[in-house]
Amino acid sequence: MTSRGEDGYWIFDIAVVSSTRLLVTDFTNCTLRLVDSQNGGVVSQVSVPGTPYGVCLIGDGRAAVTLRMEKRIQCVRVDGDTLSLDKSITVKGTVVGIVSSSNHLFVSYQDPGRAEKITMEGRVTHELNNQTAGRELFNYPYFITTSHDGHIYISDQDTHTIVQLDHNLQVLQVFTSPMVKYPVGIVSVSNNQVIVAGYESHNILVLDTTTGTMTPLLGQAEGIQPWTVGWCPDSQKLYVGLDGEKRSLNVYRLM
Repeated sequence: MTSRGEDGYWIFDIAVVSSTRLLVTDFTNCTLRLVDSQNGGVVSQVSVPGTPYGVCLIGDGRAAVTLRMEKRIQCVRVDGDTLSLDKSITVKGTVVGIVSSSNHLFVSYQDPGRAEKITMEGRVTHELNNQTAGRELFNYPYFITTSHDGHIYISDQDTHTIVQLDHNLQVLQVFTSPMVKYPVGIVSVSNNQVIVAGYESHNILVLDTTTGTMTPLLGQAEGIQPWTVGWCPDSQKLYVGLDGEKRSLNVYRLM
């Protein structure tokens, strides 16, 4: 992805639309961009009314973007290669991560850290926070993903953990490893595998949720400081949004 006539960009989150299209939130320029995954060019973009954090597809040709400081979820129409703003949902808190599953949205919040399951109209049906969990689960839970079997995964960069939840936000497992520091972007690639980006450990790992083990996939040899990840099952490609001195979107083919 290239930056044209702007003061750079920061890809905060990635949603894979197809084998040739990605949706990315540009934190720096307050835009949602549709990117050609083959050449990195920006196909179209739309300005959003705030600083965008997380993004996910919600079906019916729509996506949802979290606007943290505005305490809103902005829905966006994706009509072919055209993006346009749709309705917005007001939430109670600094919302960051978002994923859609079973006609609900699962979102994570900062200050204080917590997770919610909400309807597409914004009604909260389930909530999980440190008090209800009885332990410190969330401080900075920026990213959230879901697997095909319905499990929800949330990464917390401050507690250095990946939390596995069921659809009612009941805690199933908490994963941690000395190999990953400051876990940020996560994406489920199968029912028992989650790819995790380690920001301060400068690596990307595969978490086996059946054993709790984390295996290095990409690391310092590639010179990466990953922030977010996206996965395309059709092409078996991993998209990595990088931070650091040179922010970029890298593509890796995994066999």
